[in-house]
Amino acid sequence: MENWYPGFEKKIVDQLKGSNVKDLRFFRIEEYLRNAERTDAQASSCRACYALRNEIEQTADQVAKAVQQPGAERRRIDSLQSRLSDHLRKEHGFYPPSYHTYLQSVYWTVGFMALAFLLTVLFPEVEKAVFYSPAFAIGVITGQVIGGKKDRKVRDSNKIL
Repeated sequence: MENWYPGFEKKIVDQLKGSNVKDLRFFRIEEYLRNAERTDAQASSCRACYALRNEIEQTADQVAKAVQQPGAERRRIDSLQSRLSDHLRKEHGFYPPSYHTYLQSVYWTVGFMALAFLLTVLFPEVEKAVFYSPAFAIGVITGQVIGGKKDRKVRDSNKIL
């Protein structure tokens, strides 16, 4: 299988020369190129990556138009980028920078808040803030610690989206 990414990247970079830097950041062109490179690397062993790679190739000529003016091309590129990120996250273990930290913080906070609710039911005479305030803080801190460890492993294995 040939390595098509270098030619694809050159084509996109040439098209976008002179574009506004803010627009390129807003439309996550760097992320799009990184994900295209990862898709190329996985295409030989993953059918979905191969199909996504073919779709990326088809949209190569439309990226500059999508960045410069709203319309169907922009929606198509955004949709492709979302599907690409979802596939890389679910199937190949690539995650956004603080994915696990945020996710674990939500889970642990909800869990500790449920525990605080049970304690308010068991001890109705005690002020509710006595249970809810520490539960919220402990949940967020626990999620930050546990999620931070998982995010560090993702960063160390170089699997950041």
